[in-house]
Amino acid sequence: MKSVLCMYTTYIGRVAGYARQEYLRTLFRRIQEVPLEELSEETLALVEDRHFPDEFELAEDHLSQAVNNLPLLRRRVLGMLFIKQLTAQEIADELGCSISYIYKEKHRALKKIREVMEGDDRDN
Repeated sequence: MKSVLCMYTTYIGRVAGYARQEYLRTLFRRIQEVPLEELSEETLALVEDRHFPDEFELAEDHLSQAVNNLPLLRRRVLGMLFIKQLTAQEIADELGCSISYIYKEKHRALKKIREVMEGDDRDN
């Protein structure tokens, strides 16, 4: 009976220890989170200089460059799909091609953009 009680006590001690560690991790995360609106311009500048010592580029800039490097037809297809929100049938009718061609161009464009964006992630 004593060994079962000892094992149970050890188990409860471990569970309590893990719970304490998780509580402290959560508490630490909460302490570090501060809304950007509450930070002064000087603090934001210090954070930017410390964490982003080189030029700070947004992912949107990389995405914009990747899209601009696409051939004109692929850019046009993406614009019609995502900005004008036309269906593949409507785009095919407007461009005078098949629906499968529209899907292939969309796939090729997104694949190229993904490759460029993942390449940028690996470089950083």
